[in-house]
Amino acid sequence: MKKVINGDELRMKMSEAVDLICNAVSSTLGPSGNNVLIDSELSPFITNDGVTIAESIASDDKIINSILDIIKEASLKTNELVGDGTTTTLVLLKSIFDEGLSLVKSGKNAIVLRKELEESLKEIVDLLDKNKKDASSNDLISIAKTSCGDNLLGEFLTEVFLKVKSKYAIRIEEGKDEKMLVKYKKGYSFELDNVSNMYFLDKQEISLKNAYVLLYKGYLDNLETISEVINANKNVVILVADASDEVKEEILSYYLDYKKNIFLFLLPDYPSKRYAILNDVAFISGAKIKNASDSISITDLGKIDVLINKDEISFSITKDVNEYITEIEKEMPTLDEFDAYFLKERICKLKTGIATIYVGGITKAEIREKKMRVEDAINALEVASGGVTIGSGIKFLEISQELSLDTDGSKILSLSLNEPFKKIYENCGEDYSKWKDIIRVSNYQKIYNLKTKTLEDVDKTSILDPTQVLKVAISNAVSIASILLTTNYLVINENLNQNSSNEY
Repeated sequence: MKKVINGDELRMKMSEAVDLICNAVSSTLGPSGNNVLIDSELSPFITNDGVTIAESIASDDKIINSILDIIKEASLKTNELVGDGTTTTLVLLKSIFDEGLSLVKSGKNAIVLRKELEESLKEIVDLLDKNKKDASSNDLISIAKTSCGDNLLGEFLTEVFLKVKSKYAIRIEEGKDEKMLVKYKKGYSFELDNVSNMYFLDKQEISLKNAYVLLYKGYLDNLETISEVINANKNVVILVADASDEVKEEILSYYLDYKKNIFLFLLPDYPSKRYAILNDVAFISGAKIKNASDSISITDLGKIDVLINKDEISFSITKDVNEYITEIEKEMPTLDEFDAYFLKERICKLKTGIATIYVGGITKAEIREKKMRVEDAINALEVASGGVTIGSGIKFLEISQELSLDTDGSKILSLSLNEPFKKIYENCGEDYSKWKDIIRVSNYQKIYNLKTKTLEDVDKTSILDPTQVLKVAISNAVSIASILLTTNYLVINENLNQNSSNEY
C-alpha cells in the first residue's frame, strides 16, 4: 500500500532528517571536532570521518529514511569528487535548508528560491577561483596534517604523494604490525588471478631479463598457432584473454618438465581493462596484438624485463611514454567513472609507478580508523594540488560579505557561509562572535590558530583548504537543499520492511 505525505507533515519529516544527519556529522568539524562511535557487524569503531558517519545514520521511521537517502547524496557526491569536505557540505546544507524552509513557509515560491540560490552559487564559485593560490610543498604538508590530524603522519603522506604526484598511484593496505610503511614499485603492473603455485615452488618471484612478450586478444585453445614461439628456446610471457585448460596445463608442463621459461597469464575479465592493458604493454614492449585467426612468429613479440609473483606481473619501462600518455588522455571525456579511474591509474603506472602504504595498528578498529584518515589526507592532497585558499571557514566568511545579488537566495547563502566558521569555533569551545569580529576588522588578513591559540597573518599561516573542496561542498549543499525545498509530496510504500534503508 502506498502512502502520500505532503505539506507541514513532509516539512517536519524533512527537518527531522536534516537535523539527525547534519548534527551528528557537524560535531566532528575542525581540529577539536568530536569522534562518533559506530556500531558495525564486524565490530564497533570510532571515527570522525564525515562520509562514514553519514552512511551509518538511519532512523526507525521509514519516511525519514527516504529523506536521509537524498541527503546522503550530498556527502557521497562530495566524497566521490574530492574525497574530503563531507562535513562542511552537511553544515552548509542544514543552514541553507533551514533558512530556505522558513521563507517557503512564509510564502516564498520554492522554484524561484532555487533559481536565486543557483545564481548566487555561481558568484561564490567564481570568487573561490579568483582567490585561490598554487600550493607549495609546505602548503601540501599543512593540508595533509589538517586532514589526518597528525603532524608526523601528514609529513609522511605528503612525501609519498610528492614522489608519485597523484592519488591514483597510491594504494592503501592493511599492515602486518604497528608501523606505517610505504613501498614503491616502478614499472607497469597489474594483478593476476589464479596463478599456479607450481611456478613458485622454490622462489617468491620470477625475474626475466629481455623476455619475449606475446599479446593474444582471443581464446587460445591449442599451441599450434604459437609453436614457433614455444620452440624458440626464449624466456616468453604470454598474455591472453582466455585459454583452454589443456593449453594452460601444456604451458605449465613446459616449465616444470622441460625447464623452459614459458608463462601464460590471463588478462582481467573486464573487457575495457583487458584491452587497455594489451595496448599499454604493446606500447612499452613493442609487441603486436594478435588475434585468434592470425599466424604468429617470433617477430610479433615484444621484448622487455618482467617481474612476476603470485599476485602481480610488472613490466619495466625504458622508453619515453609522454606522447603515448597524451594520446590515451584524449579518451577521458568519453569514459564512465570506472574506466576513467582506471585510465588515471594506468597513466600513473606509466609515469611514476605505484606506492603502497601499509597502515599498521594494535587493533582492527585502530587500523580501520587510521586508514580512513590516510585516505582523507591523500584525497585532500590530490585536490590541493589544484589550488588552495585560507582555511578554518574564513574564506567562506569573507565571501559572505562580497555577494552582490539582492535576492533571498543570496541572503540565505550569505548567512550560511558563516556556518562552517561558526561550527569549527564552537567545537573548539571558542567565542565565535568574538573571533569573527577580530578577523573582519583585520580585513580577513588575520586567522586565529585554534591549536596554538595565536593570531596569525593569512599569508604565513599553515591553515589552508583545497579550493576545489570548498567549491564542491557549497555546490552539493545548494543542490540537495534545493531538491528538498522544491519537493512537495513524498510517496512511500508502507509495506516496506520498517528497518530497511538503502545501503551506501
